[in-house]
Amino acid sequence: MNPNDYITAMIKIARNAGQRAMEHRERIDEMEVSFKGQADLLCEADEDVEMLIFKSFQKSHPDIAFQGEEGGLRGSEDAELRWVVDPIDGTTNFLSGLPFTISIALVQGTTPIAGVIFSPVEDELFSATIGQGAMLNGTPIKVREQTDPARFVVGTGLPLDRYKHSMGAYDRLHQIREQVSAVRIMGSCALSLANVACGRLDGYFEGPTGFLDCAAGIVILKEAGGKVTDFWGTENYPENITFTTGAPACQAFLLETTKTAPRGSSKE
Repeated sequence: MNPNDYITAMIKIARNAGQRAMEHRERIDEMEVSFKGQADLLCEADEDVEMLIFKSFQKSHPDIAFQGEEGGLRGSEDAELRWVVDPIDGTTNFLSGLPFTISIALVQGTTPIAGVIFSPVEDELFSATIGQGAMLNGTPIKVREQTDPARFVVGTGLPLDRYKHSMGAYDRLHQIREQVSAVRIMGSCALSLANVACGRLDGYFEGPTGFLDCAAGIVILKEAGGKVTDFWGTENYPENITFTTGAPACQAFLLETTKTAPRGSSKE
């Protein structure tokens, strides 16, 4: 199985999905919006875009299982390959007029082997297949090899208090912020990972987040020369949905702080 055999279809489907999402955004004021959970919005565009992606892959690759953010797993739990899709990563951004992404990964077992992240607002498409490097709109990209923490620009998300490893999160954020040039919040995990891959950010950390949000970004960032671990330095995703990522020097710097996070997914 060669992941390069799939990337052309992934790119085409991501662009089609981005076009559909932008059509929905032209009528935001008419859209029904609900909450899946605290600070977790859902709108009809999420479900419609996911269905477009699902039907497209069913037509082109019906033998591969499909796991979507909204519809869950379609196909066998034991399938060797599955599409892992977040149809709109950054729904709040989408509803607010900010950049969002279409995130599609091809996963073998628990390992992402190909990924596409499309930002339709900016018309930027990031892609990678394992062993073949990473691209932005067809041009090779690499992480920025900055080694001075005082010049690091780091991305993150704001954690919810109900998660165990969020205990002390703002203390860790303050410690990091005091040593780096800047901290930025993109509002989309996939977009943040893509921005590390192309050198706009030096690193990114967040916990918790979903594997579906990160799967495409993992392969793109690693193929761009970055490093991806959980908060404690192990490549144990998707079991641990925490991420400390970046160009090697920045990732090592961030890990010194994130590894102090309590283990576990909840306070219970």
